[in-house]
Amino acid sequence: MGKNGIYILCGAVLLAIVAIFLLNMPDKRSGPERVGDAVEALPQGVDKAGDQLKDRNPVEKAGDAIEKKTN
Repeated sequence: MGKNGIYILCGAVLLAIVAIFLLNMPDKRSGPERVGDAVEALPQGVDKAGDQLKDRNPVEKAGDAIEKKTN
């Protein structure tokens, strides 16, 4: 394995560590913030509003923001 292979392997390991960190990051929203998010999501359906009350990681919240901007 040459230098390029080692760099690719190190990059892949670093990317995996960052992904694991982001997926396990705790939800720091307060209770009123969660309720506010649920009320905003109510027009999209009760299931979407209920999802806003659960603990969610930053990746899930970013996905919702992207989906909201594209609709």
